[in-house]
Amino acid sequence: MAYSPPPENTHASLVEAMRKMDGVEFDLRLTADEKLVVHHDHTVSIPKENLEGRSQIVEEWTLDELESVGFCSFEKLMSDKEWLTPWQEHSKVACLEIKRSLPQIAKDPTTRMAKIMQIAGEMVDEAGIPKQSAVFYAFHRPMAKVAKLSGSSRPWSRLLPIVPRTGSHNSKRIRALPEFMMYSFKRLLKSQQKSGAPMMPCAVDYFEGFKKYLHFGMPVGLEGSGLKRLRKAKGDFPVYVWPGHPYLERNLLDAGLSMLTDYADPEMVLPCGSKRWLRPATMPLSEEQWIGLKEGIMPEDVAPWHELNDGTLGWNAVRMIGHRGCGKTPRPVIQSM
Repeated sequence: MAYSPPPENTHASLVEAMRKMDGVEFDLRLTADEKLVVHHDHTVSIPKENLEGRSQIVEEWTLDELESVGFCSFEKLMSDKEWLTPWQEHSKVACLEIKRSLPQIAKDPTTRMAKIMQIAGEMVDEAGIPKQSAVFYAFHRPMAKVAKLSGSSRPWSRLLPIVPRTGSHNSKRIRALPEFMMYSFKRLLKSQQKSGAPMMPCAVDYFEGFKKYLHFGMPVGLEGSGLKRLRKAKGDFPVYVWPGHPYLERNLLDAGLSMLTDYADPEMVLPCGSKRWLRPATMPLSEEQWIGLKEGIMPEDVAPWHELNDGTLGWNAVRMIGHRGCGKTPRPVIQSM
């Protein structure tokens, strides 16, 4: 039977991804009653006929209302041991994207974003999550102000180039293009290092196709001279690439880049013919075993990293991260009540 992932950002999807991969990425929004819901879109991702006259905007719903149509409370997620134990004890990581509200909710979303970081940071602290196992980030230039207002000492990063809050998917990308052109991979990395970020989120556009030539400065790549420039510029600074397309998966990992994937199926065969391994960091393979994957050989009896080592893996470990849990899924996200 073909693999069918749970809907994105749902409790089931997040728990499954945390179990199967090296970590998970997900989105947080602040509800009308100032609680945290895991939700990507500005609008409530249910069929329009189920809105029953209510606002389409997520931030105008209470948490109880959102939970009643199937969405995930961050508080309830944090009370689930199946989710928490891998994060607490097995060196898994979580990338928590703070979502900006629409201008009609807050002209400047900074204060609301700081509230999200404060509430989530307090829960993450209470759960004893190591500092190197959680990072907050957002498409928001004043993230330093968000962190300061939140009072949280948790690590943070920026998603660059900044994508506008409003408009269609294509129009937002077009409006972000000038900033993309200004930031070469090397300049982007230096900006993240200067801000004190523990890792750099990075669009796959920097590594493939004609898009990698659109910015000023020398392009990097996943092979040849581009790969040499990538390794020289990157050094040992952790880079997390999205989207981790299956046809690039092995090249990204072999280049020492962590990746966010929308594909949680461990049985999937990559276009290059390689088998997959969803836990390169927390269940690491030998070089021989990695080569075996390309030949269709799945390794056996691989010990989890935490069973053989004390302490916690840092951001430098090359990871597979589940995007929005087990991957982005079609709209509406919740198909039935």
